[in-house]
Amino acid sequence: MTVYKPGEDTYLLLNYLEKQDLEDKKFLDMGTGNGKIALKAAEKGAKVTAADINSEAINYARQKAKQKGLKIEFVESDLFENIEDKYDIIAFNPPYLPGKKGLGDEKIWRGGEKGIETTEQFLNAVNDYLRPSGSAFVIASSRAEIDDLKEEFDLTVVDEKNIWFEQLQLLKLR
Repeated sequence: MTVYKPGEDTYLLLNYLEKQDLEDKKFLDMGTGNGKIALKAAEKGAKVTAADINSEAINYARQKAKQKGLKIEFVESDLFENIEDKYDIIAFNPPYLPGKKGLGDEKIWRGGEKGIETTEQFLNAVNDYLRPSGSAFVIASSRAEIDDLKEEFDLTVVDEKNIWFEQLQLLKLR
């Protein structure tokens, strides 16, 4: 498995976080991939946990944090499998594209047949890991069935970016 390279989706989330006060907030970067979100949150003073199913991604992000002198807790986890704490903010840039199994490197881009199955799993569990006033943020793509997702979980669009083949949306829960 390879490490997810930052793209428009990563920067959509990064730009939003850049404007937030994260000082002393407990922050979970679910699916940390290259670690950019976790690193930004730590730079802004958050107490960060970075989780990923991919040990290669965890090792890559851990090296980046070490190079920058940032304190981040890293956890290898399939979604919330090895997460025990509660957080003020949980951010997830999930695999969100629809696709069939067997196309290669699919764990880093394929969100299921409809593109929303991984995000649904996350959203079904996330409330158990949020503090009472906490919020969760998730990236979604117009190429997936996001209207179903927004309706089912009462998500709000807080930012969006049009790129040539899709519209990316940053969705907020609570």
